Amino acid sequence: MTHHLSDNGLVRPPFAERPPIRVNLDARLLGLVLTILGIVAAVVSLLFVLGVSSLCNGLVLCSFPTLDVAGTVLLTAGWVVMTVGVVMMLTLPGVAGSRAVAVYGLVLAAAGDVLSLVGNIVFVGANSLYYRLGDGSIVIFVFWLVVSAILYYLVVTSRPAGEPPAS
Repeated sequence: MTHHLSDNGLVRPPFAERPPIRVNLDARLLGLVLTILGIVAAVVSLLFVLGVSSLCNGLVLCSFPTLDVAGTVLLTAGWVVMTVGVVMMLTLPGVAGSRAVAVYGLVLAAAGDVLSLVGNIVFVGANSLYYRLGDGSIVIFVFWLVVSAILYYLVVTSRPAGEPPAS
């Protein structure tokens, strides 16, 4: 039985068979590390949601950062979905589609990162009080994008549990 969500170039990219940088970690160890990183990223993103949503508390004529909050919520949801996919890869190694869940969670996190950056630009443009806030948003955007790319690489190049390391 084929799973159309897991049989595409996003979940199984061409470089996954012969990765340029081979990481020969045990699947269980990699799954545990990715699970911990996913939980930490989700908690940090949740703190960002709380921080961003309270930017205009008590300020007159301050527009609410709607796009920024929506992007940060999407980013948090992506980390949660990625973590669920990695836990599925770890605990249910034979289940087809668990890698796809992790990859699509990372795609969701990256989309939330982009939406959050756009929302931050709109928010800073509308509220002159926060002009210096725009400088940090680029750094945060690049940070989350790099973290997503590294985790994506680790997820798509990982070997299933029980499979011997490639030589």
